[in-house]
Amino acid sequence: MRFSLHLAALATALAIATTCCAPISSAQCSEPRPGAKSVLEIYASPVQHKFTLGSPVLLKVSMTNVSRHDVSVWLEKGGGENQYEVDVRDQNKTSPANTEYGKKRNGHVHLETLNMKDLIGSGACMPLRRGKTIVYELNVSRLYDLSAPGKYYVRLQRPDPESAAIIKSNAVRVTVTP
Repeated sequence: MRFSLHLAALATALAIATTCCAPISSAQCSEPRPGAKSVLEIYASPVQHKFTLGSPVLLKVSMTNVSRHDVSVWLEKGGGENQYEVDVRDQNKTSPANTEYGKKRNGHVHLETLNMKDLIGSGACMPLRRGKTIVYELNVSRLYDLSAPGKYYVRLQRPDPESAAIIKSNAVRVTVTP
């Protein structure tokens, strides 16, 4: 009996984790249309090009509606880290370790360490008028351990609300100095 209750709780946690804790929200405001063109562009730029070891590595991220009509975009509650899947690589094309927050946000967490409050997220469909831009500040060092000095390359992505294609940002280079 105890084993089956534990197994049921584990199965429930896994089901919630796979639906709620994906790197980026799979929630859509409208049904993607087959053959539709992508309506979003993502552009990232570093707040500064060199960051001192231990300081937050911040990007300014712009998401622009490049279509000729208004669209609805799903936005998660919270900062820029919650809006995009973030990929970071060092000079050797290796991904640095996730921070504890990054493990949860990126879906790299052991089920036994899961806390139900970490699974609860919320967001809303927000209108994005044609030609308009939503700007976020994104703290890369909140997701990844950037404690080693060097050059890092960052790229963001998220699904397009109309085509369901994965929209990728430009690659951004930042330097962490001692």
